[in-house]
Amino acid sequence: MDANPDNFRTALAVNVVSRSRRRRGGALVELALTFPLVCSMAFGLVEFGQYMYIKHCFEAAARDATRVAIMGNATQAQVTSALTTTLAEANVTYSSSWLTITDLGPSTTGAVANVAAVPMGDEIQLTLSATYSSIPNAVRPLYQMTGVGIGSGKHVVGECTMIKE
Repeated sequence: MDANPDNFRTALAVNVVSRSRRRRGGALVELALTFPLVCSMAFGLVEFGQYMYIKHCFEAAARDATRVAIMGNATQAQVTSALTTTLAEANVTYSSSWLTITDLGPSTTGAVANVAAVPMGDEIQLTLSATYSSIPNAVRPLYQMTGVGIGSGKHVVGECTMIKE
């Protein structure tokens, strides 16, 4: 048996180099397997966060517009202006088809076209409702890339009820 130290060093160096090459290949395989999963999770978090942000903005807009609507001298234009302003702060363009105003009584009940028609003492319920896909400027990276995520049929609703003064 040859106990030459040079042969031992050479064998050790070759072994270390081949192990590091195998590790590099393993790391690349691990990256290839985990990267799509991590990206999907990140895109899903962005999309879910955007949805929750828009839902919060719809609720805030409904609340702000209802505060305007309960005033005794409120007009429909003032309610629309409050909605537009609050939603514009979130970079959402208001559409009049999203708005439903309901008089919940006690004197009269039913849908209302103008807040000025609601008598004092009645409850006004203002509802903003839209499908998530119809909202302009909504960020949907996961759905656009994979078709999975918050679907086109998902509704975003903001609702507020107050008594007219």
